[in-house]
Amino acid sequence: MTAHRAPGPGPGGNRRGDRDDTGGAWIVTAVVLGVLAYLGVVVMAVAGSTAVVPLVVLPPVLVALIGANSLLGGGRSHGRSPGRPAGRGPAPPASTTGPDGPDGPSSPVASPRPRPSADDRAGEQR
Repeated sequence: MTAHRAPGPGPGGNRRGDRDDTGGAWIVTAVVLGVLAYLGVVVMAVAGSTAVVPLVVLPPVLVALIGANSLLGGGRSHGRSPGRPAGRGPAPPASTTGPDGPDGPSSPVASPRPRPSADDRAGEQR
């Protein structure tokens, strides 16, 4: 007698068969609902509600700014150095060329003037 195994996913499979839903349906749903909400706000603005005018103006402005950033090559490092990788300790000090620094010998730092003590201040008030 053989044991009956319930149908289910094998290694690396899923229960719905071969259908791979990676969230595309939810993305489309969100975009459609967002467009409908935006159209509702536009209708309110056309009807005379001035409070919704910023909600009508800002989304196209933001889309235009993001598009302009993409056209100008921002947000990606095509051929540019990515900078210092994270996790390598603190950044080096500003002067790494030696005790004199890159601009020549360093000048001595003047020590701050000491603050008068309570006895000195009491003597000044008399």
